[in-house]
Amino acid sequence: MTVLITGGAGFIGTALTRALRQAGHTVTPLDNLSVTSQRPRPRGLQVRDVRSLTTKDLDGVDTVVHLAALKSVPASFEPGGFEHNVGVDRHILHTFAGSTARRLLLASSCEVYGEQRGPLAESAPYGPRSPYAAGKTATEQLVGIYRPRLEDGRQLGVVRFFNTFGPDEDPDAVVPAFLDAALAGHPLVIEGDGTQARDLTYIDDAVTMLTRVLAAPALLPVINCGSGTAVPVLDLAHAVIRAAGRGTLTHTTPRVNEIASFTADLSLFHRMYGPVTRLPLDQALAVSLQTRTRTLATAGDGR
Repeated sequence: MTVLITGGAGFIGTALTRALRQAGHTVTPLDNLSVTSQRPRPRGLQVRDVRSLTTKDLDGVDTVVHLAALKSVPASFEPGGFEHNVGVDRHILHTFAGSTARRLLLASSCEVYGEQRGPLAESAPYGPRSPYAAGKTATEQLVGIYRPRLEDGRQLGVVRFFNTFGPDEDPDAVVPAFLDAALAGHPLVIEGDGTQARDLTYIDDAVTMLTRVLAAPALLPVINCGSGTAVPVLDLAHAVIRAAGRGTLTHTTPRVNEIASFTADLSLFHRMYGPVTRLPLDQALAVSLQTRTRTLATAGDGR
C-alpha cells in the first residue's frame, strides 16, 4: 500500500508508520506538530496542517489513515473545542471524496458511547457526554453521509479507539502521568475514588489491530480497537506502583460527568480479523516505565 497518515507524529501515528514501513508499505506521515512531544519524529514527516491538503496531494495514495485530532476531553469544553476536530475531519472527508485515493480510515473514540453498561458493541447508540465526544459523533455521521456518494470500490471506515497506552505516549494521559509521578516520588493523583474503569490497550496491540484492518479487502463502517477488559483507575495506580517499586496515592475531586466504565466489545473484530495476543498489563507497564526512565534521563542530560 501507499499510505498517508495524518497525525503521523502522534503517539499512534508514529507507531503505525513504523509498523507499516517494516511490513514493506510506503508511508507518508503528516503532522502540524501542534503538540510538543519528546517522541522522535518519523522519517520523512511532512509538517503541515491537514486543512491544507488538496485532492492533488492524494494523487498516488491508496489509503489515508486520519488520526490527527485534539484529544483532550476537558479542553474540548473551551471555545473552539468542538468545532476544531469536526472542521478537520470534514476537510479530509471532502478532500478524499474528490480524490483518486481508494480508502479512508478515520479515527473516532469510545467517548461516543457515553455512559452505557457492559461491553460496548459498534451497534450501541450514541451517548456523547462532552464536546469532544459530540465532535466524534458528528464525524461518524458525516462518514455515513459521504459513503453513498463514493464511486463503487472506494471505501470509508471508522475505528473507535479505547485508551491506548505505551512507550512514548505524551505525559498528559493517565498512564504516563502515573509513571512520571512514581519516578519523581510524587503522589499519583486520582480523580474521585478511582473506581472509574478504562479499557487499556497497549500500543503494539492497537497497531496489530490497525494493520489487520488495513490488510483486509474492505473497510468496515465501524470497528472497535480495544482490549476488551476494563481496569479501574485505582487498580492501574497500584500496578504502576508495583512496576516502579515505589509510589503513594492521593485523591482529588472527581471529574464532572465522569463516565464510570469503558469496555470494548471485540466480537466483531475477532469474527472479521481473528484474536489478538495481548501483552499483560504489568509487562506493558514495565516496558513503558523503562522507556520513560530513559527519556527523562536523556532530557536531564540536555540531549
